[in-house]
Amino acid sequence: MNRILKVFALTLMMVLGGQAMAQTRGAMFLGASFPMSDFADFDGFDDFALTSYELDDDDAGAGIGFNAGLKWYFNVGVPGLGVMLSVDGLYNGPCQDLKNWYRTSEGSFNGGSLNYTAKPQYINVPAMLGLNYIYRFNPNLGVYVEAGAGGNLRFITKMETVNKLAAIQTTRIQEYDKAFSFAYQAGIGIEVAKNLIIGCSFYDLGKASVAGEETVKVRNLEENVSNAETHFNEYGTVHPIMVLGRIGFCF
Repeated sequence: MNRILKVFALTLMMVLGGQAMAQTRGAMFLGASFPMSDFADFDGFDDFALTSYELDDDDAGAGIGFNAGLKWYFNVGVPGLGVMLSVDGLYNGPCQDLKNWYRTSEGSFNGGSLNYTAKPQYINVPAMLGLNYIYRFNPNLGVYVEAGAGGNLRFITKMETVNKLAAIQTTRIQEYDKAFSFAYQAGIGIEVAKNLIIGCSFYDLGKASVAGEETVKVRNLEENVSNAETHFNEYGTVHPIMVLGRIGFCF
């Protein structure tokens, strides 16, 4: 992964520093992200990548989310062809099946109770370098295709549960480590009046394992005595794959 990042950084410096490539324009994008494949699947906690101790389990239970991104286009001297640099932020919360599972697991039972006080969310920040080609039918309408590759930084927010049984309250806080992975994208769309972009893109942000520290806090509510233990857990893998539908505004 370090080699990939070094190659990406070197290429970026060459693009930005090349005298032949003057920046021509940029665009800001907003839209929805639709998870696909195992990133969207959820069949229970036994196969859930954030709770299963089987490294091959890769159901992520991600729901439809949103994204925001920036793209810069650099002229290479060929009509319609440009070098593209993109940076995106993508958010996906739990899908409906996972939300229902949380609700089913919560509540009072056998004299105790269980509540999820924090549910994991996915945040991905990919940066990529690639090529963009646009064919203009006239000055106000064009069709483009593009593709790029680079790296992705993945964040997963914490999972926290509070379990009360008699006078004992147990709080479990599972933190998830950040992860880097190889990423690529491909997209098509139209450009209207050189200001408005309507496009659809496919993003594969690479597979990375899930791991992190879990803190277990046990408190005796009657005696007001508590203790805590922390240990490291390794879980399954998460492979964010999604289709983005979005609108861009050129600047």
